[in-house]
Amino acid sequence: MTYQREDCPHTPHDFSCGPLHGGICALAHRGACEAVHPICPACFTARPEVVVSSIAARVENDGACVLSCSACERHSFHYDAALFCSVCEWLVPDVNDRLAERYAANEGDYVPDPGTCPECGRPGADPEVSFPIACPRCGAGHMISQRGVSKKGTTSVPCTCGYAITIPADVWCPGCQLNLRNLRKISELVKTANEPDRRVGDNVKEPPLDRAARRVAGLATAGERRSRTLTATQRRLMLEVDHLDLLLFNQGQISDWILDLVELRSLGHRLHRDGGMELMSAVASRAAAIEPGTLRLVEAVWHGIGDWRR
Repeated sequence: MTYQREDCPHTPHDFSCGPLHGGICALAHRGACEAVHPICPACFTARPEVVVSSIAARVENDGACVLSCSACERHSFHYDAALFCSVCEWLVPDVNDRLAERYAANEGDYVPDPGTCPECGRPGADPEVSFPIACPRCGAGHMISQRGVSKKGTTSVPCTCGYAITIPADVWCPGCQLNLRNLRKISELVKTANEPDRRVGDNVKEPPLDRAARRVAGLATAGERRSRTLTATQRRLMLEVDHLDLLLFNQGQISDWILDLVELRSLGHRLHRDGGMELMSAVASRAAAIEPGTLRLVEAVWHGIGDWRR
């Protein structure tokens, strides 16, 4: 077990900063040791959550290793002993310059190590794990065992709020089908699979009323989910229809935290223009049937459009 000094000036580390970190470490490589983290030379995404000590151990055992980026999933990292401080086992200060130079010299992605999956770069099946997902409706967390996730179709996970969370088969490595993809990719895939608009797609055969209702339900659900992370002032502004109209008609840049409800307000205006109160009521009722619990928010956001709920 490694030790992290309380007075280490380069925190946060992942506990691979050893007791000799300091002047002696500076002698092991040029320049002062810094708490640098690897940056993908393909997509330029920083990887602060990488467990550097585990990569160092693999390099010590194998001499070198090729790893993929958890964001773009490209084989863009080539590590060897020259990238690690021999004293504290942390990455050397200019590691990202070296990684970028190696990647450029290789003219792109590396070939995975022999005997490993060309997609995930692993030699076989990892030990079974569980991974976390959050309910798209209520935000409740769930730990999912990979044993219960289908490799051929979608898996449905019931939440206590009544929502059925969809887990797509894409969470498995498309190359070997033995291992799960990285947690960031799993989260993205689960989020996409549970977007109301994603389930509808661009089905032109679906009646326009149903398409509009699903869009309303999706915007209301997204807005309600986002509100749980906002300040009291932001939550108040989300339901101030004058503020929503100001953002809508000024045609300026709209912040992400309120964008869903601005779009919902805009859709209400369009429905009123095209079919008046009758069309608005029909769409709102259909949206409530698709996604129960959204009607109250829809009514609040559409307040004042025509004769809506006056």
